[in-house]
Amino acid sequence: MKGGYLNGKLECKTCGTITLMIPTDADEFTMITCSKCGEPLGMWGDLQDEFARQAREATVLELSGGRIRKTRTPRHK
Repeated sequence: MKGGYLNGKLECKTCGTITLMIPTDADEFTMITCSKCGEPLGMWGDLQDEFARQAREATVLELSGGRIRKTRTPRHK
């Protein structure tokens, strides 16, 4: 995770933000695009899985300027 921000499939490779255009009737196979520049980001099911995977590593997420940053990570016992 670069600089504490969520990344990978969630971040648009063209404009660097996480601003998704998600149709109200989206299913796991719906192609999701960046709402800022229109770049295809991936299938809705894959993007949800990626968000869940990265969010499990954080206790607090902060959305700022189209990017999601992990502000605290869980303590491992």
